[in-house]
Amino acid sequence: MSSPSSSTPSSPRYRLKRSISVANSSDTDITPPRKRSRRERVALAQTPDCDLDDLLRRRIHDPKDRTALDDFKCMKRLRRDEDVAYVARDVMDKVKATVKRDIHAKDRKILEVELYMKWLDGLEYVPKAVEAALNAKVPGTRRRVPGLGRLSFSLLYHLIEGFIDEVNAHQDGWSFRYPVGPIEPDPLIMTLAEEANEPHTDGRSEDAVRTAEQFFARYDRVMMAAVRRYKAESNKKLMAAAMERKEESLARGCCLLSEQTGYGGTDDMGFKLLEETRGAMMEWKREADSSAEP
Repeated sequence: MSSPSSSTPSSPRYRLKRSISVANSSDTDITPPRKRSRRERVALAQTPDCDLDDLLRRRIHDPKDRTALDDFKCMKRLRRDEDVAYVARDVMDKVKATVKRDIHAKDRKILEVELYMKWLDGLEYVPKAVEAALNAKVPGTRRRVPGLGRLSFSLLYHLIEGFIDEVNAHQDGWSFRYPVGPIEPDPLIMTLAEEANEPHTDGRSEDAVRTAEQFFARYDRVMMAAVRRYKAESNKKLMAAAMERKEESLARGCCLLSEQTGYGGTDDMGFKLLEETRGAMMEWKREADSSAEP
């Protein structure tokens, strides 16, 4: 006869101890739902972000990639507005560095407005990705994928604000910040004095401005859709004041950009730049004000 202190695999004591051990190490059918949910949240928080560049350039456009939009929405780098601003700055810096390498590889002088056009061309993949995300539908339904409004708007807003800042900085002569490049003016970017003495620059300048304006028209369409989606998915009244401040900042930036580049016609002072987007932002504030009236 075995002693009372010994246990066999068939004894109740052994089975109970074994079950507790399994439950503490991994989820089983007997794991309480609250505990399992908590573990899932912790696992999600510990999941590293995916490659944002690859996500925006390729994955969002791949209909077979069923996790791209979820990865986009769950990125820890994009949770707060200030985080998105930092990411947009990083995108802008990478585009500037790529454009600079391309200019030096070709070893041909270009105009300032041609430089800005190349920056915009390098940023094109972002509004294209946002447009694809906003148009995506829940599989098997006609409903748009929810939860993309804030992120889409914030990314587009900070990206275009960053572009305006870079143009303004370049006008002031210190655009190439560390680590992108030297502080000295790039010798392959013509100064205004050089442009004045160079034949055929007028035609090149007009072409660059026209191409940039076409970019802004496309950007405006996508950003307006992002504003409307954001409004539909958020507390409209709570966010109205912040949206008003952003619209005012964007309007000032467009005015400055028009003065420095001629985009939208210098006589219009930038009123035609991102016109639909700024209109949607002002409409948001008006709707919130009217709903608050007694």
